[in-house]
Amino acid sequence: MMSHSSHTSSGLTQGSALKPTIVFYDGACPICQKEIHHYRKLKSLKPIDWQDISGHCPMLEQYGIDKEEAMKRFHVIEYNGVISQGAEAFLALWRALPGYRHLANIIEFCHLQGLLEWAYRGFARRRFRQACLRNDKRCRTDTSQ
Repeated sequence: MMSHSSHTSSGLTQGSALKPTIVFYDGACPICQKEIHHYRKLKSLKPIDWQDISGHCPMLEQYGIDKEEAMKRFHVIEYNGVISQGAEAFLALWRALPGYRHLANIIEFCHLQGLLEWAYRGFARRRFRQACLRNDKRCRTDTSQ
């Protein structure tokens, strides 16, 4: 197994029957990497499978997610199989993390998902332009290279 592929962390025991929440992230993006590193240090409330998509990631194909789309927007697959992207994906991840689950609840209670999505869309477009539109190798959808 390559060092960047799959890592599961959880506050639960190994024998837990819960399916993990799957988080797809760009491990070559310095901002994304820093944020994911922070999340991974927390003791998650549910199992999380961290999938770095900066290299070949077969799990994207397994769930029918296009690599370019995954590079453009943050994707999370919840334990129940629901695929979320953008701000909704952050809320799905935050619900599995101590402290952040309260933030997710507040955002949902105050109906701030639209504002969060608007802010995320601006960030995501800028990040994609800076990294992927400059012919960055990690953004290639051709997995043979």
